[in-house]
Amino acid sequence: MSTVIAKQVIKAASPLMLLVSIHFFIQGHNLPGGGFIAGVMAAASIALVYMVFDIQSVKQILGKDGQDIDFIEEYVPLSDAGVALAVGTGILSSSLGLSFLSHRKGVVSIPLFGKIHWTTAMLFDLGVFLAVLGSLLATVEVLGEQ
Repeated sequence: MSTVIAKQVIKAASPLMLLVSIHFFIQGHNLPGGGFIAGVMAAASIALVYMVFDIQSVKQILGKDGQDIDFIEEYVPLSDAGVALAVGTGILSSSLGLSFLSHRKGVVSIPLFGKIHWTTAMLFDLGVFLAVLGSLLATVEVLGEQ
C-alpha cells in the first residue's frame, strides 16, 4: 500500500485526523466524544502512517534516524501514565472526602479564545486518551512485526 497516492493522502489526512482527535477530546466532557474516541482516532492516524511509510521513514520523521528504537518500550509507559492519571483523579477526589471520580468545574478566560469551561473530568479523559493511545500503538507495533 506504499504508493505515491497513498503517501500523499496520508500526509494530508493524518494531521486532519489528529485535529479531529483533539476536537473529540476537548468536547468530550460536555458532548459525545472524550478520551477514548480521541485516543482511537489519534492511534488510527499514527497507524496509517506506519502502514503507508516504512519504519525508516517514521524514524526520520521523529528525528531518530539510524537509532534502534523499541517503540513498545516507548508506548507502554504512555499507557501506564494514562492509567495512573485516570485512577489518580479518582483517588484525589476520594482523598478530599468526595466520592470516587467526582468532578469539579469552572471557567477560565483565555485571550483569543474567550471563556473556556474546564472540568476535572478532562484530567480523567486525558488519562483515558493516553492509555488508549499507548495500548493501541503498542498493539499495532506488535502486529506489524509479524
